[in-house]
Amino acid sequence: MIGFALGREYKLSIAEIFTVFPEGKTVFYDKDVLILENLNENLILEKANFLGGTIKIFKIIDNEIIDDALNIEGKFKYGISTFGDKKNLKEILNSTKKILKENGVSSRFINKDFKNLSSAQIIGEKLVKNGTDYSIIFDGDKKYTGKTIWVQDIDSYSKRDYSKDRDMQTGMLPPKLCQMMINISSGKTIYDPFVGLGTVLIESILMGNKKVYGSDLNQTMVEHSRNNIFKFVQENNVILEDVEFIKLNAKFINESSILLEKNIDAIVTEGYLGEIMTQKNISIERIDKQKESLISIYEKFFENLKKINYTGNIVICFPFWEISGKYIYFEEIYKTLSLLCDIQPLFPTSFENITTKAGSLLYKREKQLVGREIFKLKIKT
Repeated sequence: MIGFALGREYKLSIAEIFTVFPEGKTVFYDKDVLILENLNENLILEKANFLGGTIKIFKIIDNEIIDDALNIEGKFKYGISTFGDKKNLKEILNSTKKILKENGVSSRFINKDFKNLSSAQIIGEKLVKNGTDYSIIFDGDKKYTGKTIWVQDIDSYSKRDYSKDRDMQTGMLPPKLCQMMINISSGKTIYDPFVGLGTVLIESILMGNKKVYGSDLNQTMVEHSRNNIFKFVQENNVILEDVEFIKLNAKFINESSILLEKNIDAIVTEGYLGEIMTQKNISIERIDKQKESLISIYEKFFENLKKINYTGNIVICFPFWEISGKYIYFEEIYKTLSLLCDIQPLFPTSFENITTKAGSLLYKREKQLVGREIFKLKIKT
C-alpha cells in the first residue's frame, strides 16, 4: 500500500492521483491523506516529481519504528507526522523516544513544537535519504505506519515561478496547479490558447512532453511565453520535437493553424479570468460586468471548437469571486457548457464524487479575491 499526503486543495490532488494511477484501489482517504493499494512503487517514484498536488509519498510498512532504529548506527534522527483520527502527536513522539531509550537507542525527533513536519524540514534533515520520516494514519481501530519514499521539491517550483519573463502586473498560474491540470487532461501534445507567460507549456515540457503550442490575443504575451519557453529549454538542455506560438483571439479558435494542422490531444489552459480586482474596487456590479465580457469570449470559444469537431480533452479554469466570505460563481458559463460540452468525470466510479454540483473542482489561495473553477470537458459530438 502507498500513501499520498495531499496538498491544500485535496480534491484536485486526489483527481490528479487517480488520473495518473487509475489502477489504484482506495484503502483510506480524508482531506490530508489518500492510501491506495495495487500500485507499483517504482512507477510511482518515476512519476512523483510531476504530481503537483502531492506533498509527500510513503509506503505502508509492517514493522515498527523501533525495528528501523535498531539497525541504524549512531544517533537515530527521525520525524513523525500523524493523520486521520488525530492522536496527540506530543504523546506519540515522547513515548517513541522513551521506547527507543529503553532499547538502548540514542535518538532525536526533528518535529518542532510537536507539529507535523513540513517538506522543507524533511528535505533539510535528509530524512527521506535516511529512511527515517514516518507517517502514522489512524482510522478508527486501524493504524497504518508509512515510511516516506519521496517528498515534493518546493524550491524547484518557486524557482520556475519567479524566473519567468513577465510584466509584474500579470498574474501567475501556479506551476503545481499546471501540473495537476496537465495530468488530469491525460494529454501528451498540449495546446494553450490563452498562453500568457507559458507556464502550462513549461510544465508540460518538464513532464516529458516534446510538442507544445500556444496562442494569445496579446502579442506581448506571445513574446513573453516564447522567451520563457526557449530560456527553459536552453537552461535544461531539452530537445523539443515541435513548438509554435501565434497571435490569435481565442474567440476564433477555429482559425488556429495550430489546432487545424497539429494533432492536439489536449487543450490545457487557465483561460481569461477577467480584470484584476482588489478589496477597494471589487463589487457585485463589477463582477457582473466581468461576467458579461467573459461569456462573450467563451461562448464563441466553445462554439468554434464544436465547429471544427475538436475531439480532445479540455481542462480549463473559469473565475469565481469571493466577497465578504461568500463565493460568487460564473454561473453563466454553465449553460454554455451544458449546450456544447460533456463534463468529464474527475474520479473513478468506485470513488465518492467530491466535485461541486457543476462537476468542477476549485482552487483558491487564502486571501485571494478571485479563485479558479476547473472543469474537464469534451465537445459534444
